[in-house]
Amino acid sequence: MRGHQRRTRIRSLTLVLLGTLGVLSRNASAQPAPEEPPAGEVAPETRPAQPPAAEEPAPEAAAPEATAPEPPPPPPAPPPPEAAPPAAPGPPPGAPGGPPPESSIPDGEAPKGPVAPAFPPAIPNVDFGGRLRAGLIFQNPEEPDKVDDIGGMLTADLYASGQVHRYFKWLVAVTTSYSGAPGSSQEATASLLDAIARFEPLPEFNIYVGRMFVQADRFTPSGPWGMDEFFYPGFFPLIGPPALPKAGPSGRDMGFNVWGAPFDGHFKYYVGAYNLHDSALNPLWSGRLQFSLLNGEPAFFHRTTYYGTKDIIALGVGAQYQIAGSVERVPVTDPPTVPRTDDYKYGTADLTVEKNIGDAGTLSLVGTYSKIYGDYQRWQDYWLVSLGYMLPKPIGFGKVRATVRYQQALDRSDGADPSSVIDAQLSYLVAAWFARISVGYRGGKSFMPATATAPVATTDNNMLYLGVTLADP
Repeated sequence: MRGHQRRTRIRSLTLVLLGTLGVLSRNASAQPAPEEPPAGEVAPETRPAQPPAAEEPAPEAAAPEATAPEPPPPPPAPPPPEAAPPAAPGPPPGAPGGPPPESSIPDGEAPKGPVAPAFPPAIPNVDFGGRLRAGLIFQNPEEPDKVDDIGGMLTADLYASGQVHRYFKWLVAVTTSYSGAPGSSQEATASLLDAIARFEPLPEFNIYVGRMFVQADRFTPSGPWGMDEFFYPGFFPLIGPPALPKAGPSGRDMGFNVWGAPFDGHFKYYVGAYNLHDSALNPLWSGRLQFSLLNGEPAFFHRTTYYGTKDIIALGVGAQYQIAGSVERVPVTDPPTVPRTDDYKYGTADLTVEKNIGDAGTLSLVGTYSKIYGDYQRWQDYWLVSLGYMLPKPIGFGKVRATVRYQQALDRSDGADPSSVIDAQLSYLVAAWFARISVGYRGGKSFMPATATAPVATTDNNMLYLGVTLADP
């Protein structure tokens, strides 16, 4: 009996051992081979897998209890599918075959603020720019009331500016032009336009020294580049001196200017002395006060129209004074004739209103009046009114603006008739001030005082013109 029980236990143990070996063999054949570590890297430390519990076959007799081994870890996750290689990038904007670069100035729109440079300026830095105005004039110079002849005009400026310290900057500009007047030379000569040393410690207080604009009226800080009308105000056909504040060529003169724009440009002042190129002359004192009620105009320069980018109501007053600044015109004689002089005084007031009324467009109104004193000045009164309207939406790649401007000035001669000129213009604004096309009519009457060779006369004038203005933002 005992022998039989011993044989039964041996037989059961043998069956358990054989079953365990079979399971181990199956697990070993299913286990993946370990991957080779990448070249230059150390293989990670691994723990040996624990053998799984064997499936115990049903014994013929009860077998002794055995401790179950630990379960094996789960098999490693299969590697993720290989990602598809990224598509080759297309040509960048602006490159041949690529899309055009996005413009920072939308078609027909004015930029909402200063146009950022291509590379932010460091200190010291330098910037370059240029601007150009070209036009075709349809008018007969011999019979100015007829438009059966053609002439051309051109003005081009090149300028450079820079900053050498957070308080010190500079500006230099040169210009060349063709007037298109009868007898004009074909040769173009360049002349100095601006040369300014600028000390700018605070928005409220700045000092400029050099050759610069003589600030007194609304139009001077704008210049022809910041207004819509193609012809600068104050000029009358066939008459030389304009009805503008006293200044040198191109509205510039040698001197200094102290200016500031406190309250974010809602108030601005200029005061300066000019005619300093000749120490024998008395200085020309010139100044201006300006109040911008809705939006400020904080810079040294501003614009006559903002093309709907800001609403504005601006009031300004200006004045000039120079001892013995009104000088008699005398013929050249031998010995020279000493001209008589009188004190020169000038006063002006102006109003500028512009309102963007959304889908109804943008309305603009400019008005100014000036009084000029001095026995030997050509003009004694001058006034201007301008009305403009701009469509709200572009047509094609630009906006359309219509402008009507009327000017009148009274000569100082006894019994003089007023001279007048009206401009009616359509502008196609491709990039606001920086790219625009102008087509218009300019006509009026010019009073010509008596001379040694001609009697008093009033001349009618008619002109058609086509102009383009391009400027570096």
